[in-house]
Amino acid sequence: MPDDRDDDALMVAVAGGNATAFRLVVERWSPRIEAFAARALGRRTDAEDIVQETFVRVYRSAARYTPSGRFGAWVFRIAGNLVRQELRRRRVRGWLTGNPAVSDESVLASLPAPQHFDADGPLRAAETRATLARALARLPDRQRLAVLLRHFEGLPLRDVAAALDVSEHAAESLVARGMRGLREILG
Repeated sequence: MPDDRDDDALMVAVAGGNATAFRLVVERWSPRIEAFAARALGRRTDAEDIVQETFVRVYRSAARYTPSGRFGAWVFRIAGNLVRQELRRRRVRGWLTGNPAVSDESVLASLPAPQHFDADGPLRAAETRATLARALARLPDRQRLAVLLRHFEGLPLRDVAAALDVSEHAAESLVARGMRGLREILG
């Protein structure tokens, strides 16, 4: 996991027009943002769009960024907002067309799962990831994002709260309800 203090220094350099610093920020964070978005949305192409738009917004906001040692929470907040917008767009499109958006579960199943969800054998691990991906897709959006940020991205609860723009207590509740929902779905 990248060091947020280093990212703060890079963002100060980005605000000063340093293209190399911006490239380093993108290289450090784009794999995590893409994995998060792909798990949340289920489509690699949508995740790539989220990554691109996230870093466009990071660049445009560089001059207003306040170094606080919490760059990860800030960048995940941007990405999380974009993910929620896409999920809303999908619901509206599905309602208008009568065809709910179908996610590409093979993308979700191919993403690495956190250690505590992985099984021993490769076949069993792939089955576990696919089952977990289907269960995650059934959670309400905010619970899914909270669980992904906390348990897949490993963000501390205060950063999950900041990324979702909720209180720490609300973030804790979203994670707990999401995990309870996963347990119920998975049986």
